[in-house]
Amino acid sequence: MTSEQLYCFAMIQVLLVFLLASFRLRATDQNSKALPLLQAAIAAELLSWLFYFWPAYGLSLVLSLSFSALNMSLLTAFCFKRAGRAVPWLWIVPVGLALAFSYSYFSYHQQQNVSLHLMTLFAFLLIGPCFWCFRYLKPNPTLSDLMMAAVFVAWLLICLLRSFMLLVAPEWLLSGLLISQSFWPAVSAGYCIFALTGYMEETQQKFKNEALHDPLTGLLNRRGLVNAIQGCLAYLQRQQHSAALFMIDLDHFKQINDKIGHEGGDEVLIAVAAVLQKELRQSDVLARYGGEEFIVFLPQTDSDSAQLAAERLLLAVRHLQLPQLGSQNSLSISVGITVFNADFDFDCQLRRADHALYQAKARGRDRIEFATDTL
Repeated sequence: MTSEQLYCFAMIQVLLVFLLASFRLRATDQNSKALPLLQAAIAAELLSWLFYFWPAYGLSLVLSLSFSALNMSLLTAFCFKRAGRAVPWLWIVPVGLALAFSYSYFSYHQQQNVSLHLMTLFAFLLIGPCFWCFRYLKPNPTLSDLMMAAVFVAWLLICLLRSFMLLVAPEWLLSGLLISQSFWPAVSAGYCIFALTGYMEETQQKFKNEALHDPLTGLLNRRGLVNAIQGCLAYLQRQQHSAALFMIDLDHFKQINDKIGHEGGDEVLIAVAAVLQKELRQSDVLARYGGEEFIVFLPQTDSDSAQLAAERLLLAVRHLQLPQLGSQNSLSISVGITVFNADFDFDCQLRRADHALYQAKARGRDRIEFATDTL
């Protein structure tokens, strides 16, 4: 076995590991259709190296270069799908076929200079859009996505450098050492690694979001609220600015559940959450505390502003009409308010707001109560 065959065998093993690892991924729903394209691209490159493992002439050479072209085409399709865009198959398929035919034809006829220049051209047609997808089109890019874009830039620069060296030092370049053993393993490993870790980062972010958000309403839960406002609280405390905290309870929610069932009750909670969010400022933070209770944190808010904001919320919920409740049932909320002045202990202020909410419910509901100085 020659040294070049040993090198090809090593590449086959590495790509096989990446291919098997890809089947251990659990893609998020919006990206699940992109993963098979990545797996097919890795498999195509693996087959390209497998056929190149045999003496590089005749049918084995043509098959190796054809699978290499298929790898680039599938990789381009994967990048479009990963970016949430429709795959332009009417463009990718003809370009891929033209690459496979021209690359194989000129390599088979030992016109390596022409085949390598053509590869540079086709790299910009297929790999250039891959860079664009990960750098500019993909929503919420992760660090791995940005590194993926960097790999594609490196791919294009290598092709450009190779074409340039073909013009100024062809004998040195065509020795094969620089082409086959220096750059392409890093490029192959790079896009495989960052494609896989990109999925892993998205999965981690999904789990983090689920831990911080209420699954029914999509609002922050209490833990998410604390994480979201802790930096703001520290700033307000340093600057000695005021803030307000609302504890909100949907009145007579048990009766609503008894009348229209728990599914209907969930619909009511979703609607109430939406109308509360609509009435708040962009800087305010709304969270679901549990059951039919909500928390609102309002930075840069004194007692008078808190009173006005709470009245807006009460009015908005009163005017909320839901068909499932019928014409005889109206919604209302009770609100307990505490204002941060000298004391920025969140847990302490939360207890004060909860006590104020208890007073509002005890005094007839559908009303606002401020926390007193002493509980």
